[in-house]
Amino acid sequence: MNPSPTRARALLAALFLFASAHAAPAPIIPLEVLFADAEMAGAQISPTGRYLTWLAPKNQRMNLAILDRETKKVRWLTDMKLESVVSFMWAKPDRLLFAQQYGGREQYGMFACDPDGKNLVVINKLERVEADADGAGQGDIPAGERDLPKSLISLLPKDPDHILMNRVRGNSFLGDVWKVNLRTGREMIEERNYIGARVWIADSEGVVRVAICTDFEEPVRVKYRRDAKSEWRTLGEFSRETSMVFEEASPIEAHWRPSVFAKDNRTLYVKTFVDHDRSALRTLDPETGAWGPVLFAHERVEAGDRLANYRRGGLSSRAALDGLIFNSAGEVAGVAYEDDYPEVTWLDPQMEKIARDIDRALPGTRNAITSTTRDGQLMIVRAASDRDPGAFYLYDAKKQEMAEIGRVRPKIEPKHMAEMRPIRFPARDGLEIPGYITVPAGRELKRLPMILVPHGGPYGPRDTWGFQDQVQYLANRGYAVLQVNYRGSGGYGLAFQRAGYREWGGKMQDDLSDAVKWCVAQGYADPARVGVFGASYGGYAVLAGLTLTPELYCCGVDYVGVADLESRGGRGGGGFVFPRIIRETRSIVNLDPVKDAALVRAVNPVEHVAAIRAPLFAAYGKNDPRVRFDQWQVLEARLKQHGKEYEVMIEENEGHGFRKLENKLEFYRRVEAFLAKNMNVPDGRVKVGTPVTVPDKTKAE
Repeated sequence: MNPSPTRARALLAALFLFASAHAAPAPIIPLEVLFADAEMAGAQISPTGRYLTWLAPKNQRMNLAILDRETKKVRWLTDMKLESVVSFMWAKPDRLLFAQQYGGREQYGMFACDPDGKNLVVINKLERVEADADGAGQGDIPAGERDLPKSLISLLPKDPDHILMNRVRGNSFLGDVWKVNLRTGREMIEERNYIGARVWIADSEGVVRVAICTDFEEPVRVKYRRDAKSEWRTLGEFSRETSMVFEEASPIEAHWRPSVFAKDNRTLYVKTFVDHDRSALRTLDPETGAWGPVLFAHERVEAGDRLANYRRGGLSSRAALDGLIFNSAGEVAGVAYEDDYPEVTWLDPQMEKIARDIDRALPGTRNAITSTTRDGQLMIVRAASDRDPGAFYLYDAKKQEMAEIGRVRPKIEPKHMAEMRPIRFPARDGLEIPGYITVPAGRELKRLPMILVPHGGPYGPRDTWGFQDQVQYLANRGYAVLQVNYRGSGGYGLAFQRAGYREWGGKMQDDLSDAVKWCVAQGYADPARVGVFGASYGGYAVLAGLTLTPELYCCGVDYVGVADLESRGGRGGGGFVFPRIIRETRSIVNLDPVKDAALVRAVNPVEHVAAIRAPLFAAYGKNDPRVRFDQWQVLEARLKQHGKEYEVMIEENEGHGFRKLENKLEFYRRVEAFLAKNMNVPDGRVKVGTPVTVPDKTKAE
């Protein structure tokens, strides 16, 4: 009789523990290898199949490269020296869109060019536009002449020249629909926003027919019209509580959210939480109000990727957010989701067979189709795992042949990387909390020095299984790494997310503390050698841990973390987070800054600095639009006032996290030295290298 899946997983874990206990520890991997920019990232194939494009390092920045499959020539499309290209896509068979941000401010520029790099057009201005590889640059653009942000609505597949974009007007963050010419840069208003729309959804013909509307005070309304000449009418209305997922204007009560039109341009695919706490994928006929059957639902997690809420440069789609996978005919073929591991439920038997064939050819990795030609014959497949940063393959469905295109980080050997294991444990109130432990290669999970790494957000994001350079870096230095999807994390349903509201420093922090105590009770962690390292909200959790539960941690690393919940400094009147969220403390912590002043103070780290026992390392970017730099200034004043031990790294031209390679390497070099000094690892496993230098990358011919 075959063992149950649970028993099989336990057996495999036990076998791994036995093997790892007798394996030699992995060699120290240099920071330059672990944190180097990917040699190949985001590979895509053009709609015709002639070109392969990807991001690669050049000038210590990520630039856009292209291979002409007919001529076999590789060339650079961009030659950025100040800022990296952060994302790109094929907007037309012969036209590329790419995005860039300047100085960490999360203000994205968007540009279009031909496959030969010519005819560079500015779609959304940046503070500075750099030359392309042929020197055909646009020069400097003064800050006062920048456009307001745009995000993509439709690629208008039947229009060879235009796309539809949402252009935001002022601080209202209400956007009009603009038609933009990708060849000339000329634009004109297609649709005035008189309905309070924050999200527009177009059908496959490019007609905007659905809008999600809210002003953050009124209920969220889903509006629909039959065609461009019809009046808008309300399909659904839901009350909401403000959350971090403000871009999507998501209500928190039981609601449904339209994702995309089906190929028939009438049926809507909808992610619904009505009668489904963890959501279900259904169809809706907006003309009749008739609902289709449930196409997908899961007992533990939602469909889709909650991290897709945080778009990079306006180039990601709502369909990706809801996990929809399409075939070449434009029909929904499958639904992606994240439980303990990334999974896909296939709705299209042909695509399911292709996925099975790919998995047989690439065992030992999780494999995803990331790009296809218009006819569906050629596909880009990304194969990766928790120990392997991945490789890209070109799959020919007709020939059933697959060829490797390139590896993401070829200098990393998966055999030297650490395994990431799913865990579940009961919180003190009995709620089951999921998470992951990453175990150093060649080490037994027994009384190890452990680093707790709380994720940011907090409402919306979650930790997921897969290769993470920061996690592997910590594990390679001998630390077990604990990641916790505390209550409030996204992807586990409305009840789980709601359970984190009003719980900054409360039950969310208790979940982190309980995770540490559980690991100690299991014998996994040495209670005298537990550190905490987090960014953004995770940085707040570091400071809350050091001030509210100082007995748990021997040191902490606060990376762009919220330190003062009552701050009113910074641009736009917001001491942290974007100024468009007007009620800073209430909107994020879900506590009223006046009525709940005592509760806010009770969980406000700067009010409890005197309780800190452990050394602190902090890092902030001066251009951070999410956690303003004055957060650090207030915290530093309190640290000095109470004579606390701390180190700090400040970067002038960085924002919410360090993006530039030289700054990132310096940050982790300093973190490594800080942890080696304060985590007290007695066996000499942790070693601090010399300061790193970043050589120029060789240019492609």
